[in-house]
Amino acid sequence: MNTTLIALDIPGFGDERRTHDVQRLLRATMYELLADSFAMTRLPWWSCHREDRGDGALIVAPPTVDSFAALDPLAHHLAALLRRSNRLANDITRLRLRMAVHCGEVQHDAHGVLGQAVTHLFRLLDAPAFKRAMAGALDADIGMVVSDHLYRAAAGDGAIDPNAYAPLSVNCKQTRKAKAHLWLPPRH
Repeated sequence: MNTTLIALDIPGFGDERRTHDVQRLLRATMYELLADSFAMTRLPWWSCHREDRGDGALIVAPPTVDSFAALDPLAHHLAALLRRSNRLANDITRLRLRMAVHCGEVQHDAHGVLGQAVTHLFRLLDAPAFKRAMAGALDADIGMVVSDHLYRAAAGDGAIDPNAYAPLSVNCKQTRKAKAHLWLPPRH
């Protein structure tokens, strides 16, 4: 089934200063803000397939969901909610998210979802260039990397402002020189 895929990761989740209580807080906040941002974007949170990843999540939207809604609208809502949530946080309790968005065919088995689209999604999320970009944008609570395929479709349809994205080369495991596009929230 062709669908929209979103993967998220909390940078620095395993920092030894982040006790179990802090990790629980970060996870609870992440899921609360995701549910709220999906509602604001009119994406069907409760109809999505969700897999917890310990320090992040995999979300597979129903095939009826417009993939473009998972880009600027969702990222902007999530950025605003994170900014509000983090206004009283310290370095340990501040929630930052790396988010990757892609679309493609997925298969289901007894353990979850699989397929080339899922693999590519996690190569985007784990790309060293994406991690470096986030490490260099300490004021950003969220960073989003979008697959070239989805970016080109959204830009061609006028669903996003292509000038808000920067090109990113993805080299991760077997994925070499794949094109992707980085979005960071505007500075305030």
